[in-house]
Amino acid sequence: MPYAHALLALLAERDCYAWSLRGGVEAALGNDWSGASRSHVYAIIKQLLRNGLISAAPHPSADHRPDITTHSITEAGRAELSRWMDEPTIRAAGYRDDFQLKVMAAALRGEAEIRRICDIQRRARLDELQVLHALREEESVNGGLGTWTVEVAINYLDADLLAVDSAESRAEQIAEEIPKLLAPFLSGGGSSPGTATHTAVGR
Repeated sequence: MPYAHALLALLAERDCYAWSLRGGVEAALGNDWSGASRSHVYAIIKQLLRNGLISAAPHPSADHRPDITTHSITEAGRAELSRWMDEPTIRAAGYRDDFQLKVMAAALRGEAEIRRICDIQRRARLDELQVLHALREEESVNGGLGTWTVEVAINYLDADLLAVDSAESRAEQIAEEIPKLLAPFLSGGGSSPGTATHTAVGR
């Protein structure tokens, strides 16, 4: 749980209440990390508590409001944070990507369809890059750390574009080989019970 470990890193510096932790991540890494909902953050906090990685303590609040619960990292939490920091980051889903699934679907319609979805993907990524490059220029003027987070996003988009170029350059081969690999399924011979009806789709 990388986000949970980021919260542990903040708690290793000081005790804090749950919602403030989300603000800390956003303050450091920018708006791309602002999407964590209140319920998601609290679910992570509960899991950390169950695992004994953090502790909770109520503190009286001013103006007779409900007590505020602050959280502290435990020794087990510090050990887990150290373990996570000492390991390389691994992709949660390996190298799977939705674009690969779309290329597979396009291959069933032929080479031209692969090239068409590559063009759609490329134009979308280039539009994103244009926005990010403008944002990087703005951040560089401000001299903020936001320049780094924007550059990380740009690098990911550059990698996406390389994937698109790779699919397009192999469009003919992909359009030929994927239907062959799917031949048992498309003929009904390789499908499991209850899925054979899907083989007629598009035929």
